[in-house]
Amino acid sequence: MRELLAQAQRAAADRDPDKALHLFSECTREYLKRQLPFKAIAVSRRARTVLGSHPRVSALIIRTYRATGFMGDAREELGSAAEILRKNDLAFLAALDEEAFVDLLSIMELVTYRKGKTIMKRHDPGEDVFLVLHGSCEVVRDGSRLAVMKEGDVFGEIGFFGMASRSATVKTLEKSTLVRMPSGPLRDIQERHPCLRGVLENIYSARVLNKAGEDLGTPGHAGALSGNIATMSYEKGQEIPVHPAGSVAVLKHGIVEVDYDEPCRGTKRYLKPGSIISHRRSRALAGTDVVIMVTQAGDATTEETEDL
Repeated sequence: MRELLAQAQRAAADRDPDKALHLFSECTREYLKRQLPFKAIAVSRRARTVLGSHPRVSALIIRTYRATGFMGDAREELGSAAEILRKNDLAFLAALDEEAFVDLLSIMELVTYRKGKTIMKRHDPGEDVFLVLHGSCEVVRDGSRLAVMKEGDVFGEIGFFGMASRSATVKTLEKSTLVRMPSGPLRDIQERHPCLRGVLENIYSARVLNKAGEDLGTPGHAGALSGNIATMSYEKGQEIPVHPAGSVAVLKHGIVEVDYDEPCRGTKRYLKPGSIISHRRSRALAGTDVVIMVTQAGDATTEETEDL
């Protein structure tokens, strides 16, 4: 056990926090197996001394206190982590219950970027989700600023849900600290916690409608797609009906295969999330299980947008 602890401290000294945290966690679990609770607690707190106030260290300490029955200490550590991450001030984190927040702590990475740093580029692969903790970022497409992401805003959810390339470029407007949530473990956690799934879905729905408004070139973007939103689900292979005139059908999840009457457009197109499903087509099939949002068009022109 001493050698395992020494390896953890060497990894920290070599600036390899992922390896160090893994080794500290292994050492803690081993002490718990041997029913040595105070040694397990000491190791988890040693990780804090060596690695600093890292969210994943907080998760390790909270879980160790819980495993050893020190529930008051666990709550105190949880409160400290919530204060550092401004949980009550940021809507995304405030929507999470205690268990979801602890699980999310265990995968969070805090990254600080200088002013003008590119976080992601349009068309690059990437599915991780980011939360702006301090600072601000701009969202850019084709040289035009689409939005400014301020403290508490979340971005990257289109790549996360669509498992596709980035839809826009994001750069810092000032020195900024972001919370990075890796897509793989985030998918696992959201399946266990409906509150996390719900807040991510709400952010994603708003962003998909906003993107559709941008693609239509309408003033106000998502505001042009107004009225009540109906969510429709279709199984793979099911035909998708033409929705009522004056409405806009926006693909939220999955792939849709579209056939056209016009010879110049070819035989078939494959639409991805964020695309508008045109009224002017002969047939549309769910290429996978799909979810479609249907809303009023307002002043928007319901031309089909980008396909695969």
